[in-house]
Amino acid sequence: MNRTKFSMNALLVVVIIFSALAFVFTIVLVDLADRRAVNEYIPIEGTEYAIRYSSLEPNGLYKGPENTCTLVAEGNFGSDWGAFTVGGKLYLNEYTSTDLGVLLCSIVGVEMNTGEKTVLYRDTVLRGRCASGEPVCVRGAMLPADFPETNSLGRLYRLTQKNIASPNGGEVLFLDPQTLSVVYTVPDDNVFSDGFAERYLQKPLAEVER
Repeated sequence: MNRTKFSMNALLVVVIIFSALAFVFTIVLVDLADRRAVNEYIPIEGTEYAIRYSSLEPNGLYKGPENTCTLVAEGNFGSDWGAFTVGGKLYLNEYTSTDLGVLLCSIVGVEMNTGEKTVLYRDTVLRGRCASGEPVCVRGAMLPADFPETNSLGRLYRLTQKNIASPNGGEVLFLDPQTLSVVYTVPDDNVFSDGFAERYLQKPLAEVER
């Protein structure tokens, strides 16, 4: 009787151990399956540079072909709204986030020979060029990814910033193509609306100024 009881207890222990091992093994497999490797290489038109998002290499600005490219400047740069070069520097959007998780954007210039990075305009998003060639930017607006109308943390952040007046509003800036100084400003209540390109990018500056 005692031997039978011992055998049952031993069997129960073995079953528990194997069940625990199977559970851990299943969790590990699911975790490994969920880790999708990210490796996006996005060339910047008209240059030998590209933006890379990777789970294996640092995110940043790279120079050269995809398989042999070298890191120029580390950072989370944006490729969606254009980039341009002036005087040996490449200007593009760089994204950062606050401790509250609010996504921010600044226009930065990266020295193409050294990789040195400087901020041109903080809390400003490059949107492209207008028909007459001036770079067009948006300043003083929260990014759509922050869900400014519904995100309570975003609303809290907005209250601490003097240059952010409303959830969707801001200023549209037109820059001199060479000096990159602001040459014209337009207030807009919905700077990230679908009609932005039609209102600003598809027109020359002279037409926007009318």
